Amino acid sequence: MSSPLSNQVEQALAELERQKAAIDEIQGGLHTVYSTVTAKNRAVAVTVDSRGAVTAIKFPTSAYRSMAGPELGELLVDTIEAARGEAMARTVAAFESMLPAGLPMIDLLTGGADPEHGPLPMDKLLTEMFRTAGPTDDPTPSPPAGAH
Repeated sequence: MSSPLSNQVEQALAELERQKAAIDEIQGGLHTVYSTVTAKNRAVAVTVDSRGAVTAIKFPTSAYRSMAGPELGELLVDTIEAARGEAMARTVAAFESMLPAGLPMIDLLTGGADPEHGPLPMDKLLTEMFRTAGPTDDPTPSPPAGAH
């Protein structure tokens, strides 16, 4: 006969294995995800992988030929950054099913989380963590026996 604590440990380990398998599956799928952004003037198109590494730069038209060097350089930087932003958003979206609801992951990764505009929803995060770890939705631990 197994104890309630033993059952909880077994359930937690099974959940950990399930989440690890889900993460492995998502990570495996990210190797085939690419984001391509074309500049508004169609002078350049940049492709990045799921990590934001540039994999291709193309010039779909001859518009780049009439651009000054600094202008083309700025256009390349802007287009690369837009492609990286799209890739990051797609990568975060792939992992969202594994994250607690309401966690602003994209903001945390890009530095966009601003504590002055409100704290992270820690109550929701803790509730979600305890929900998956234990049998109740109440994240408040019970006081020790005899404590007042």
